[in-house]
Amino acid sequence: MRLGGGMNLLDDLYGDSRMHDLWSLKSTLTYWLLVEAQLAGALGDAQVISSEDAQSIIEACSEKNIDVARLIRESKNVGYPIVSLVSMICESLPADQAGKVHWGATTQDIMDSALVLQIRDAIEYLLVLQERLGDAISDLTQKYAKTVMPGRTHGKQATPTTFGAKCAVFLDQISSDRQRLIDAYRGISSVSLHGAAGTSAALYPHGQQVRSALAKRLGLENTIIPWHVNRSAVIAVGDAVSACLQMLARLAREIIDLSRTEIAEVSEGSSQYKGASSTMPQKANPIESESIIGYAISGESHAMALHRASEAAHERSSGEWQIEWRVLPDIFACAASALSLAVTSMQNLQVFPEQMAKNCSFDGGLLLAEAAMMHLAPRIGRDKAHKLLYEVCLECRKIGQSFESTLQVKLGKDFEESFKGFSFNPADHIGEAPLVALEGVRIWSTSKAKKISVGS
Repeated sequence: MRLGGGMNLLDDLYGDSRMHDLWSLKSTLTYWLLVEAQLAGALGDAQVISSEDAQSIIEACSEKNIDVARLIRESKNVGYPIVSLVSMICESLPADQAGKVHWGATTQDIMDSALVLQIRDAIEYLLVLQERLGDAISDLTQKYAKTVMPGRTHGKQATPTTFGAKCAVFLDQISSDRQRLIDAYRGISSVSLHGAAGTSAALYPHGQQVRSALAKRLGLENTIIPWHVNRSAVIAVGDAVSACLQMLARLAREIIDLSRTEIAEVSEGSSQYKGASSTMPQKANPIESESIIGYAISGESHAMALHRASEAAHERSSGEWQIEWRVLPDIFACAASALSLAVTSMQNLQVFPEQMAKNCSFDGGLLLAEAAMMHLAPRIGRDKAHKLLYEVCLECRKIGQSFESTLQVKLGKDFEESFKGFSFNPADHIGEAPLVALEGVRIWSTSKAKKISVGS
């Protein structure tokens, strides 16, 4: 996945270069070499090989000793890259030391341990982007905690709310998504060094000691039970990233909907020709949100493939593993790109409180019907009040008058007494919306203070 490489237009336009680099072949090769080097160090720690031999192997696990073109060519024939990688490491060592490279390990041990490190770095970067997004939304939540707007259910106006309360729901969701990413980080943080069939037979009786030493060197947890075919932790990673993408898609759709010409309550930040049409001069399309949705759907679809990768049988997969090679980089690339777009979108979001207030009077101001019903309920009962207000709403739409005037006609002389002290100002019927906004900010502040620590 190279930016500008022509693989797909979406990445060429909006791809996150840092995440793409993290999953590049060059970066992946660095992780493989790190694990091979630390395996030698672990063998030395356990006195399976001498410390001198271990140090020589560590030094040989260098990119300068790897011919990438040869690695690709030979890996196409073998089907896996570690055989060629080990061969080139060995060629840079004396014969007696070369014979101790990759001691007791199998290809998947190296690649899975490297994958864990790669996933952890990718999650850490997602958390950085997620924090920027959460902070941007938190700022909006605080600023517009009391800014009245129509609440909408089933796509239609429901009761008054505030823009801050709406934003708080996203803050709460981001906080939950952040915790899932942290949990997935912890869950994937196990070293893999179990040998061909998962029994560590080639390292016996030193397997547990060497594996423990390798885990310590890599900052991972040791596990006696192999996970070559148990991909539950990988699935959890995919699902956590997918949940993040689902939230981003919902956020983007909300921005698109609220920026519709007929609603016009928010808009993405503007600049010369941003979101322009090739034929309609008036257009300023919500292009950041549209691209977020493109990334979100793609990444979520790829995450589903990881569940198929978990169907591997016996002690090693027969093709299922390769699914991860294809989709894991895409999942993370989609998430990082979508998050980066969302950060920009939220930091530059234009909010129009006047239009929000104006829209509250749309449909005759019927979004106060529930408030009026609950005002009458203590006098005549909730059910009777509901039936009365339902009839008023039908009449209001039929004659095209305001809710207040229609209600006044319906009740006649009883109106003044029945609605004494009742406000027809939507701002007086926002319930706990400001409290919701403040709670969202508090939850986010607590959430982003959490730090990743394996085993905690």
